[in-house]
Amino acid sequence: MMRWSRYCRQVAKVILPGRILIFFALLLLLWAPLAVPVYGVGVLWGLSNIASIVALVFLYSCFIGIAWFWGRWVHKWRQPWSHYGLLCRRQFVSDGCVALLVGFGLVVAMFGLQVLLGWASFYPRSLTGIALEGLLVGLAIGFAEELLFRGWLLAELKTSLPRYQAILWSSLIFAIAHFIKPLPEVLSTSPQFLGLLLLGLILGAGRYISRLKPTFASLALPMGLHAGLVWGYYIVDVGDLVIPSGRVPEWVTGIHGNPLSGALGVSILSCLTVLALFKLRSK
Repeated sequence: MMRWSRYCRQVAKVILPGRILIFFALLLLLWAPLAVPVYGVGVLWGLSNIASIVALVFLYSCFIGIAWFWGRWVHKWRQPWSHYGLLCRRQFVSDGCVALLVGFGLVVAMFGLQVLLGWASFYPRSLTGIALEGLLVGLAIGFAEELLFRGWLLAELKTSLPRYQAILWSSLIFAIAHFIKPLPEVLSTSPQFLGLLLLGLILGAGRYISRLKPTFASLALPMGLHAGLVWGYYIVDVGDLVIPSGRVPEWVTGIHGNPLSGALGVSILSCLTVLALFKLRSK
């Protein structure tokens, strides 16, 4: 135990980029022995998709364990989850639900505007199953990505940087992380980068706008908003509800149908970023 305490104190003194690299190295060392056999079995049995999902669950389980250990022993935080923005309170759930509906409503408003302007056509159909799937996917992605980027990473950055710089760097890392893929895919999806950066700034500011008590920066707003955006887009995309009409260039509505890479989506995100940062300044 004394050796662990000494090691943790040494890690805490390492410069910020080094600490982040050490964290992810530990995560890889813990996850790899679990993931490699799973991927191997998946390939042999022709169940690669299922193996990928199981490996991803293992990865996030390892992250949760290391994140708690990291906060508890490296930073000496008695309640690491509180520092990461999680709190078991009714208001946390209610704030998250409101943000979920706001995120969903933003997607509906954006695609509705495209239909009203004649930039896209609406094809109504039964969506009960897709809506439920989308909600589950949205909640999973909202929780996982926000706990990582606006929870652990933002808390880690804030130990060495002012709040605005920490939000900016976490947003940059959030955007870059979405391009860890083969080069052809990176090039084809690169127009999304600005939209992802702006979304990261909004969610990062939301961490400090949403407070359950004077000193607690909650993840309720960013988790709920992120989940709502994913939920709404999942329904539109998977359900083929809204199809571009071709009356305006693809870069207006979104390259490859993704609003994060379109002028309309980026414009909406820009307005929301200014509003979020202005609101944050008043806190």
